Amino acid sequence: MRLKSSIFLWVSLATIIPLTAMILGITTYSERLYKKNVERDIYANIENIVSEIDFRLNYERQLIISLASSPAMNNFFPVLKVAADGDLHHNYFEEVEKVSDFLAGFQHSVPGLDTLRLLDVEGNTLVKVRFGKRLPPLFESMEDIPYAEEELVGKDFLGWMHKLTPYQLAYAQLPLSQRDYVSGQETSILNSIVPLADSEQQIIGFLSARSLGDQLDHILKTLPRSHNFQLSIAELNPDNKQRHGMILYSDNKQISFNQAHEPEHNFQQAIQPQQWQQLQQDRSGSFIYTDTNQHFYYREFYPYNNQLLSWVIILQLDEQDLSAPFQGIRIGILAFAFVILVISLLLANMGARHIAEPITRFATILKKYADGETQTNPQLPDTSEELRQLDQSFHYLVDTLKSAQQERDQAQSMMLQHAKLASIGEMAAGIGHELNNPLNNILSFSKLIERDLPDGNQTLRNDVIGLRNETLRASKIIKGILNFARQLPPEYTEFELLPWLDETLQLVTPEAHEHHIELLLMPSPAINIQGDRGQLQQVLVNLLINAIQASDSPAAIEIYAQQNNHTVKIIVSDEGKGIPKENRDKIFDPFFSTKNVGEGSGLGLSISLGIVQFHHGELALEPNHKGGIDAIITLPLKFGHD
Repeated sequence: MRLKSSIFLWVSLATIIPLTAMILGITTYSERLYKKNVERDIYANIENIVSEIDFRLNYERQLIISLASSPAMNNFFPVLKVAADGDLHHNYFEEVEKVSDFLAGFQHSVPGLDTLRLLDVEGNTLVKVRFGKRLPPLFESMEDIPYAEEELVGKDFLGWMHKLTPYQLAYAQLPLSQRDYVSGQETSILNSIVPLADSEQQIIGFLSARSLGDQLDHILKTLPRSHNFQLSIAELNPDNKQRHGMILYSDNKQISFNQAHEPEHNFQQAIQPQQWQQLQQDRSGSFIYTDTNQHFYYREFYPYNNQLLSWVIILQLDEQDLSAPFQGIRIGILAFAFVILVISLLLANMGARHIAEPITRFATILKKYADGETQTNPQLPDTSEELRQLDQSFHYLVDTLKSAQQERDQAQSMMLQHAKLASIGEMAAGIGHELNNPLNNILSFSKLIERDLPDGNQTLRNDVIGLRNETLRASKIIKGILNFARQLPPEYTEFELLPWLDETLQLVTPEAHEHHIELLLMPSPAINIQGDRGQLQQVLVNLLINAIQASDSPAAIEIYAQQNNHTVKIIVSDEGKGIPKENRDKIFDPFFSTKNVGEGSGLGLSISLGIVQFHHGELALEPNHKGGIDAIITLPLKFGHD
C-alpha cells in the first residue's frame, strides 16, 4: 500500500468515521429525548384541556344553581305551588311574563345556555326561553293552564326527577329534547335539571337548562397548541349504543359542540378494534395507528356529576412531523461528512506528499548510490527529526564505505537493510505518536457518551425532567384563571385613551338623552394604554348605564382620567342618590340588584369586576361630594405593571 493511501486511510478511520458515528448517535439520542419531551407536552396539553372544560362546566353548574335560588325564581314559587294543586294562579300571566323577562335577560348576560325551562311538579313546561326569547304558550292542559310545549317527560322519568335532592343539579337527556333538532341527531351536552323546593323542602317544580356548547368550542379553539396536534373529543356511553363513541368535537372532521351530531360520526370507526378496546379499558394512554402512522394520546374525563358516562380527550399527532427535523439533520450530517471526506482527502494528499516526497527522493539517491554513483551527496530538506536522522545515517554510511573500501559491499548491504528498517520503525513511531492523542480523546468521548445515555443513569433523566418541569411551570402563569363571569382571556392591544373614551360615550349617548342626562368628557391625559379594548369598553358602558339609571333628570355625569406613574384611573362621577350602607357589601355579588325584576340580571358589576381584575386592575365605587357615586377603574398602563 502506498504511503499516501495509508495516511488517508488512517486519517479517515481515526477521525471521520468515529465523528460521524458519534454525531449520528447524539442525533438519535436527541430525537428520543425530544419525543419524550413532546409526549410530556401532549399530556400537559390534555390536562390543560380537561381543566378548562371542567372549569367551564363547573362554572355553568354553579351559575344554574345560583339562578335557581335567585329572588326572581323565589317570586315565582307561588305560581308553582298553585300549579301543583292543578289551579291557575290569579297573577299567572304577569308572573310568567316577569320570570320570562328575567330568564331572557340572564341569557343575554351569560352566553352559552340556549334553552331554559321552568317545569311544574308534573313535568309540564310553564316557561320556555330560548336564545333570549320567550316561546309563547301553545298548549293548554285540562286545567286551562297554558304550557309552552306539549308533555315533555313520561312517568318513569318524572319519578326519577322527584328522587333528586332539591337545589342540587343533575344531568339527564330529556325524553323529548330532540324536538329542537332534526330527527335522528344527538345533542352534545346533556340537559341540567335543578329541583325547586319550598321552605319545607317539598319539590314544587324544576329548572332545566341546556348548554349550547359554543363556549366550549371557543375555549378549545383558542387554547394554545404545541406540535400541531389535532384534537378530538368522544363520548363513552356503553349504556347507549347510539351515543357510545359519538364524536362531540373534532378538528379533522370540523365537528363542534354547538351542533347536532350525526350518530355515524363515531370514533370507533377511525381506529382498530384492539385500540378501541384499549381506549375503553385504560383511563389514559397512547397508541399508534399503523395504517396512517398517526400517534394518538388520550385521557378519560367525567363531565357530569351524576352520570357514569365519560368523555375521552384525544390528541392526534403525525409521527412523520416529529421525525422530519431529525431526518433532515441526518441528511445534513451525511452531506457534511462527505464534504469533510473530500477535504480530508485533499489534506491527506498534501500531507502525504509533504512526508513522502523526501523519502522518495532519498530512495532515489539510494538507488543511484547502489548503481555505483558513489559521489552522490544527498541533502534532504529539514522537515522532521526522523528524516534528519536518516540523512545523518546515510552520510555516516558513505564515510564508512570510503574508509573501508574492502567491506563496501557487505557494509552497503547492511546499511541498506538498516535504512529500510529504520525508516519503517521511525515512520511507525511518528504515526503512533501523532495518533495517540486523538485515539485517547475518542476513547474518552465514547466513555462519556456511554455514561450519559439515559439507560441506567437516572440522574441525567431527573435533571432533564427537572429542567422541563421548570419551563412548564412558567407557561402556566400566562394562562391565568377565568374570572367569576368566565370572561375569555383578554387580547392585549395598545390603543389611545381619549378616542376610546369618546367612542364609548357615543354608545350610551342615546340612553342618556332619553333620561335627560348630560355626559361630560372632562380634560384627560392623551396617553396610550394596553388591554382588551372591547372588554374594557363593556366595563365602562356598564358603569355609565348604572350612573344614568341612578341619576335624576336633569343631571350631568362627568367622565375623566388621571395618570399616576404606571397606572391610569378612569372615573365615572354621577349626581345620583348613592348606595345605601346596607347594600355596599353586596353590590358586586352576582344576581344582586336593586332594580325591578326583569330590568336587570344583577351580573353587570360582577362581570365588570372580573374583567378589570383579569387586567390586573381594580374597580371601586366611592361616594362623592355631590351625593352620588364615583366609579373608579384603576388599570396598569402596560401589561406586566401591576
